[in-house]
Amino acid sequence: MDGHRVWSARVPYAEDGVIALDWPKALRSRLSGATSLTIADSATGRELDAREIRFGRSRQRLELTDARGRWLAMTKWNRLGPVLEGRDEEIGRQLLESARRLVDDLQAGDYEVYIVGGTLLGIVRDGGLMPHDDDVDLAFYCRAENPIDVGLTSYKMERSLQRRGYTVVRHSLAHLEIEFFNDAGEPDHYVDIFTGFFHEGLYCQPFALRGPEVSESDLVPVRPYTVDGIELPGPAVPEAWLGYAYGEGWRVPDPTFKFETPRPTRRRFEAWFGVFNSGRVYWDKSYLENEDSRGFGDARRPIRMFLRNVPPDARILDLGCGDGRWSVELAKSGHSVTAVDYSHEALRLARAHDDEGLVDFRYLNVNDSASLLEFGARMLGTGDEWFVFAHHSVQALPKAGRRGLYRFLELVLRGQGFAEIISDSTFSKHYEHGRPSTWHLPTEWLEDEIQDCSLALNTLRQGWRIDTGQVRRVETVRIAAGGRSTSNRRENS
Repeated sequence: MDGHRVWSARVPYAEDGVIALDWPKALRSRLSGATSLTIADSATGRELDAREIRFGRSRQRLELTDARGRWLAMTKWNRLGPVLEGRDEEIGRQLLESARRLVDDLQAGDYEVYIVGGTLLGIVRDGGLMPHDDDVDLAFYCRAENPIDVGLTSYKMERSLQRRGYTVVRHSLAHLEIEFFNDAGEPDHYVDIFTGFFHEGLYCQPFALRGPEVSESDLVPVRPYTVDGIELPGPAVPEAWLGYAYGEGWRVPDPTFKFETPRPTRRRFEAWFGVFNSGRVYWDKSYLENEDSRGFGDARRPIRMFLRNVPPDARILDLGCGDGRWSVELAKSGHSVTAVDYSHEALRLARAHDDEGLVDFRYLNVNDSASLLEFGARMLGTGDEWFVFAHHSVQALPKAGRRGLYRFLELVLRGQGFAEIISDSTFSKHYEHGRPSTWHLPTEWLEDEIQDCSLALNTLRQGWRIDTGQVRRVETVRIAAGGRSTSNRRENS
């Protein structure tokens, strides 16, 4: 569309010569306006057809861009996202330079690192980064075999990179993402670091690959590849890794390729290493596509009710702050507010909304129990009592994330401190598993889940809100240090 690659699809055979393809759902909702549409063979680049068309009634040019003006395309994960093609010509160079700097620091720490994934495929097959890719993929060869030792090695690497000033996002015990920011402090590009190791004779590279096709000699010692004058290490026998990951047809370009992880492999890796990235990409996309403030309705009244029992000059934690507008409201009441979220795009908006610098915004992934408990220990280190405000954030956590949160609350709630959790308790008519904004959290679930914790839960209020054309019940509960019994006191609001 207007010279930008938007979507690649497999074309089914049609005896009558008529081929019908459904637009992907993520793309269909954005099709409004005029564009120069070109259809080409992705393998050869041969143009098949080109014409000016218009979607809907709008006569404006169709701009399939995010809130920062970056052109979007359907990615291999079947969602819209910014890719190298259509962005600033320098982004590919910046990505390679960031990867080279990261490789230098990893090698200085004696980590045997090599390019994998789409990065290796593009460099070996095409001589450069693939235009529909969006990152650089690295793996390091971990010589531990026990999954616990593999995870400990990954944490050691994370701490080493943090000491060198890198921003590290942990996807699991075996998968890190290194975020790089532009001069304005906005998330700009990233590099994945996967862990490669052998277990019972099989090469494992979570999250998707486990099999006998790769040997140690296929990986190390690494061999150099040069792209745009920048040298990166690759596996000793790249053809072995590429055949292992993409099959025998890896030499034929296929932009529609999708990893299909066998269920036993996925379940094994999730059991060994967990999944800490649940929902993060969804929230990143939501805040990327909407510059204006968004959220679960108006929190002004819940804030007033919350502050009734908070002493003067209190320390408040806004858990899952989103775009930060309610964090600022809390801070304007005269309290010291720390606000956390695991979406860097949300934090970008939050800092932009805090004109007076009232709030201490920080990155925190509640799904990562180790990071969460470390953060809790730092809260305790202040010597202050803490009060936690969670406005429709706990309902967007998976059950494993909520279990980690209860341990965190057991750690940090002292004295008068309490956590107030506001959640939709009724099911959304628009529920989708991949959209945490449609999830719900009945109070009965909370009561059941904290039974084995030294926490006391009180149900405070019940109210209602309008959510995408439906009325949903909202319940507010307060959790404090104490026994397992609950005393329910409901107020309608």
